[in-house]
Amino acid sequence: MDTINQQVQQNRRRTWLVMAGFILLIAIIGFAIGCIFAYQQDPFDIMIAVYTMIGFLIGAAIYSFFVYLNVTNILMKSSKATKLQESDDPQLFNIVSDLVLVANIPMPDLYLMADPSPNAFATGRDPEHAAVAVTKGLREMMNREELEGVLAHEISHIKNYDIRVSSITVALTTFIAGAGAVLIVAGISLMRGGRWFAWFGGDNDRRDSNNSWYIMLAILTFGFIIWLGGWIIRVIGVPIAQIMQFAVSRQRESLADVSGVNLTRDPQGLIDALTLLKNDTTPTTNPASKGAALYINEPVTRQGKTPFLVKMFDTHPPLDERIARLKRLLGEK
Repeated sequence: MDTINQQVQQNRRRTWLVMAGFILLIAIIGFAIGCIFAYQQDPFDIMIAVYTMIGFLIGAAIYSFFVYLNVTNILMKSSKATKLQESDDPQLFNIVSDLVLVANIPMPDLYLMADPSPNAFATGRDPEHAAVAVTKGLREMMNREELEGVLAHEISHIKNYDIRVSSITVALTTFIAGAGAVLIVAGISLMRGGRWFAWFGGDNDRRDSNNSWYIMLAILTFGFIIWLGGWIIRVIGVPIAQIMQFAVSRQRESLADVSGVNLTRDPQGLIDALTLLKNDTTPTTNPASKGAALYINEPVTRQGKTPFLVKMFDTHPPLDERIARLKRLLGEK
């Protein structure tokens, strides 16, 4: 079995593999959209597709860099979390300060989500720019030992640089989703513009009128293709990006469990916490949160179901499996 340090190094290498996969996906999307533009040329000009692909890659790099630098603000806003001061929750700050001292990392910012469902997550681009958020439900449900187990799990995500992987994948996934949305809106605008051109273009001259209708059809066709391309990205590209985003989650969670216990030297605290989470069915009030895939436990909707994509791609190992692994650390069967 790999040591914790070996697994941390694997996480860092996995970051580059995930980035390479996203770059390839974005390049394919950009090239496909470029082919739509190139198709309008006679003869077909492949360089238009290449230039469009390069433009997509440059746009993704700029956008992702911006999101990467601001990932904490983006995820905390999406999670409806408020930043805490030490006077707001002295016990929470005391637990985290002890854990970061053992982990030898800086103190992260702490946030509280007004959500009755018990959960928590860590984010940021590195240990020097990290944050941990807990829900109101988690804070009220757990005693000090259980809370310490959960927070040690989240501090381990920071120490192990899991948050860097998460930040990059969040940035690239939102870029792909945004590109699809922009193309859908652009396609609708072009189709509307084509109709207006037909109504007001040309004059009473028959030839001008026919030309106007030809131009209108060209604009409508191009708009429809752009609109269809946007939906293809939303229906195919975004799920693929989310699969890639979730690809590292199972090992990430298991590693954080074990390395979190290394911080507390008390597996029982996290075992008890995970058992409480396993038996809890309180629905989340914010199932659309961008940070949902980062939670310590899969969120549950008001209908008592795990969000489809989170469930479909198994972002977390089953709680029973995680509990059993921790019990083995105690020497239990």
